[in-house]
Amino acid sequence: MPTSVRFAVLLILLAAMSACGGGGSNTPTSSSLAGNWQMTLQDNNTGAVKTESGFLLQSGNALTGNLLLTGQTECPGVGAASGQVTSPAVSLTINQIAQTATLTGQASSDGSTISGTYSILASGCGGTQVGKWMATLVKPLSGNFKATFTSGATSIVFPASGMIAQNSNSGGSTTNLSGSLSASDAPCLTAATITGVISGTTVLLNFSSQEGAPLGQYRGTMTTDGTMITGNYNLLSTPSPPGGQCDDFGTAVITIQP
Repeated sequence: MPTSVRFAVLLILLAAMSACGGGGSNTPTSSSLAGNWQMTLQDNNTGAVKTESGFLLQSGNALTGNLLLTGQTECPGVGAASGQVTSPAVSLTINQIAQTATLTGQASSDGSTISGTYSILASGCGGTQVGKWMATLVKPLSGNFKATFTSGATSIVFPASGMIAQNSNSGGSTTNLSGSLSASDAPCLTAATITGVISGTTVLLNFSSQEGAPLGQYRGTMTTDGTMITGNYNLLSTPSPPGGQCDDFGTAVITIQP
């Protein structure tokens, strides 16, 4: 066979193989999009920001879950999410109180971020909106920690330590947290059992005694890499120490140990 003919045949075979291989557009992303997500939706016209947070599950190309809507919005609440991922394209529909948000975008190669555009048709929560959205995968909140509490009542600074664990992802808008804390130098808190919830980067921790009596609460915002939480606490010792009431409030930074 002449060289020119063999070359032509080779080109035809390569073209056929390329056509059969396609671009992988019907395959899932290399990394699953299941997990805890923090999302922001910003209106192109007003600049108003809506915040969505919650958990997604992925089965093949299908996405399901529940997301909590907060921020500058008239109708906050939890909505069911469903969608598809065909690498790297992602589409989500979130059905929330009096509105439906449609989000389309692209996921990063490692599945840690998604960005794109969204639209919300006119509804009971306002007029039609279009804008940009960004989502970041939040790493699980689990491990030993050290904390620094700064009292707003007395300016006393006291350390604490403990452990915390995050429940598995069930596709809800939140998942539960559990753990324990000890603080030898704290005026109102020596030891506590921790229960709480997390959604996106928002963390709520409840402190209670071993007998179940409430000791206080902590509300904070966690970094997306799951290493630090900053927020505010309110404590009430039960019973109060001799000589008076032991109420305390202030700020606290919790650092998760590697």
